[in-house]
Amino acid sequence: MSEVYFVKFGRHVSNIVETMRRLLKATKYDERVTQGELVAIKMHFGERGNIRHVRPQIARTIVEFIKKKGALPFLTDTTTLYSGFRRTAVDYLETAAINGFSIGTVGAPIIIADGLLGRDYKEVKTPGEMGSVAVASAIAEADAMVVLSHFKFHVSFGIGGALKNVAMGCCARKTKFDMHAVAKPEVIEERCVGCGLCARHCAYNAISIVNGKARIDYNKCVGCGDCVAICRFHAVRMHWGGGEHAERMLKRAAEAVYGVLSTFEEGKVLYINVLTDITRLCDCATSLETPLIPDIGILASYDPVAIDQASVDLVNSMPAYNPKKDGTIEYVPPGQDKLKVFYPEIPWWILLEEAERLGIGQRKYKLVTI
Repeated sequence: MSEVYFVKFGRHVSNIVETMRRLLKATKYDERVTQGELVAIKMHFGERGNIRHVRPQIARTIVEFIKKKGALPFLTDTTTLYSGFRRTAVDYLETAAINGFSIGTVGAPIIIADGLLGRDYKEVKTPGEMGSVAVASAIAEADAMVVLSHFKFHVSFGIGGALKNVAMGCCARKTKFDMHAVAKPEVIEERCVGCGLCARHCAYNAISIVNGKARIDYNKCVGCGDCVAICRFHAVRMHWGGGEHAERMLKRAAEAVYGVLSTFEEGKVLYINVLTDITRLCDCATSLETPLIPDIGILASYDPVAIDQASVDLVNSMPAYNPKKDGTIEYVPPGQDKLKVFYPEIPWWILLEEAERLGIGQRKYKLVTI
């Protein structure tokens, strides 16, 4: 079984910097990098206005840990399909700075891995439906990588953890299109108020307002999901077609992970999942919804499948609070499957199963408490 190291937050645990140092020391990652190696720290810097992303202090601790070996760390992510403030490298670098990430705060440069407009990549052959994936250049050319993920629920994947961070976050737009294109959003007319917010934010001009309702032109829609995230009335949802579209997307995501990891030597990629500020939406959103789960802690592993499975299990072991539209709050007890509560239509486990089938990792794990 794969080992998953775990620091549990609690009343008597303090100082995130010292806590991260203990966790990193337990992984012995410093024994796997050498002087002069380029080490990518892959993370999400948060959309502009988001306050749930991983804190800069955590990233800086990882930077300092790697620098002690004489290696050369840099923080990185890729541009987005949707029209927020991360669609170009210029916008994203400014957003990262606004959210507290700069060479001054984290001690390392920030590089947008797929270039100015998301076109810089290395094509890698893969054994799946896509056949190849476009791995962002700065990641493909790095010698090692730390995948730093904020674990939370996700509107398309069900969960956003290490596998999602690698699949979507390490690939250029070409592969993002391929993964998203299997599913399309749909408008729930009885909820739509015709505000036009989705139309104004659609980067592909695929949405218009007709007779007071949003209409999607599926000849233009790429399935990026921006309209789902931006709608304030829950009037747009992804159409999964009875699970078939979701299954294809999740299998393609596993294929993308395979392609990204094939650019690294075995044992050179460490995964860290931060289980705090767990909300319904990912860090691409700017929702101020209160966290649904109490803060749990931080996990680390060399197995992305095991760390995501452990994260799900820990989330399910906690109580949750599900705000309802009528203002009431549903209590979800420990032990109940939280994914069935928040995203019952998404077969999230397919990503883990497919990744396991491809030999990326295994769902069986041993939790090692630090």
